Amino acid sequence: MQPGFEQLRHLSEEVGPGRSLLVMCGAFRGEADRHPNLTIKKIPRAVLGRCEWGCEDYRLKVASLPEVPQPPGQMPLKL
Repeated sequence: MQPGFEQLRHLSEEVGPGRSLLVMCGAFRGEADRHPNLTIKKIPRAVLGRCEWGCEDYRLKVASLPEVPQPPGQMPLKL
């Protein structure tokens, strides 16, 4: 589905004036520069051809990263 003017307007309002959002889509209807807080770009065909559409679960493999020593003077992260 192509985002149209109303969808882009609503998205722009949700993002608000103090933030910005990159919107990547296959196609869109409307003027890309009409919403200053949105950057609208088309997804290149080379990338579109490699996308999996309609998947419920992408099952990404998450590797455990090695512990990195804490730099001197940095406070530890409290979760």
